[in-house]
Amino acid sequence: MIHITLLALAAVFSLQAQESKIDPQVSKAISGGRSVSVLLLGEKQLLQGPKGFSEFCQKNSGSKRRELRAQLIVQLKKIAKAEQVALRKELKLPRETQGLWLVNAVAATLTPEAIRAAAKSERVKYIYPAGPIPQGQGRGRVGTVLGKRAVRPFSTKGKTIPWNLKALKADQVWSQLGITGGGSVVAMYDAGVDYNHEDLRENIWRNPGERANNGKDDDGNGWVDDIYGFNFRFGSPEVKPNSVQAGRLQHGTLTSGIVAGDGTGGTITGVAPRAKLMPLLGWGGPYGAARVHEYALENGADVMNMSFSIPNLGHTRGLWRLMSEHATAAGLVLVSGAGNFQSLSRPVQLRIPEGIPCVIAAGGVDRNLKIPNFVSLGPVEWGSVKFYEDHPMPKGLIKPDVSAFPGPNYPVLANKRGYLDPNNRVRGNSFSGPHVAGTVALMFSANPELTAWRVKEILEVTATDLGSKGKDNDTGAGLLNALAAVKAAIAEKK
Repeated sequence: MIHITLLALAAVFSLQAQESKIDPQVSKAISGGRSVSVLLLGEKQLLQGPKGFSEFCQKNSGSKRRELRAQLIVQLKKIAKAEQVALRKELKLPRETQGLWLVNAVAATLTPEAIRAAAKSERVKYIYPAGPIPQGQGRGRVGTVLGKRAVRPFSTKGKTIPWNLKALKADQVWSQLGITGGGSVVAMYDAGVDYNHEDLRENIWRNPGERANNGKDDDGNGWVDDIYGFNFRFGSPEVKPNSVQAGRLQHGTLTSGIVAGDGTGGTITGVAPRAKLMPLLGWGGPYGAARVHEYALENGADVMNMSFSIPNLGHTRGLWRLMSEHATAAGLVLVSGAGNFQSLSRPVQLRIPEGIPCVIAAGGVDRNLKIPNFVSLGPVEWGSVKFYEDHPMPKGLIKPDVSAFPGPNYPVLANKRGYLDPNNRVRGNSFSGPHVAGTVALMFSANPELTAWRVKEILEVTATDLGSKGKDNDTGAGLLNALAAVKAAIAEKK
């Protein structure tokens, strides 16, 4: 009897252990008996646990960013390839299963039985919801092929420089240091960019190994006709805003203008008016996000602006954190606005991606350096998130990291050409983030070998403190100071 009881208890504990590897959102979905798109996270990862990233940064403090990126991409792919071959064979996963390398994970739509079987595998660390998993590539063409022409030297002569750029001292970076962002690439993870806008067209990144609209993957990177970036939402090379957005203000065009609008139409809107813009679109789920990050890393982006905010992710926040830490370790600076949710409660939980420790969260102040009533405030807790359990409340993680200007009252790009000026209504921390991303582009233009985590440190130490002394949960380390940040980047040039 005792022996039978022990066996029964062992079976119960084994079942509980298996169930603990299935995210609650997935468990709820499969309880109805339907198949679910899931992401099976492999046990072996480059970085592990809450200290993995910080230990990596300490170990690689003297590394050159671009050399480190090349090494890490090889290493991450090696881990993924070795682990996923064995996992696919063990679980007899369907042929359409998609492998990722940014994190060692595979994504597939599986039955409840297959998901429970996966949870029994020692190779599977956790099972997350994946979001949509598009199969193959949809049909599509680049709507406008920009003609090749030499980029004109940047000049402020005869152009208006708005107050927000002056307040961040971006104009002094151009005039005093002669640095305007040349050589830097900013990935715009957004809802599409009007790459034919007169103030953007000279600054659109172009894939050097791809020919537009020939239906071929010329450079062999896995994506067809990706001349200006890629739309991972529809598997298409067209990265302009969709038809719904065509007749109104376009979010991705607005944010791109704050990064690199060069003033061709008469008003300079961009912090880094000679940086290159790489438009990328993706589904909101972690599978699509991983594809966007992988593309940005492999195709030379230096910084990625993410002007979106995803709530209620539960333990999936940990998957986003792992993706972000791997990407940051590989030299991609990640920037996100702090969100527009202060009115809900205080403290306000910053969402994903801005609540991730290594992601630079941009808070917001108005022209008088006061916090608008919509700007999200910290702190952020990670104590409840599986595999991390750090930064518990009430202290939590201090966020935002720095502050910029969310608007309104400075000009932004209008549709097709020209500006919305006066701008009496466009506002949000979607527009604080691009100020930071543009400043990072200036820093890399001055010193391309800075590690991504060192960029964050420099931005914070050079910011102009606001409010209470030191970094706080209202304005972070203070107001962004582009001139001081670029000078600090130059001082560390090896």
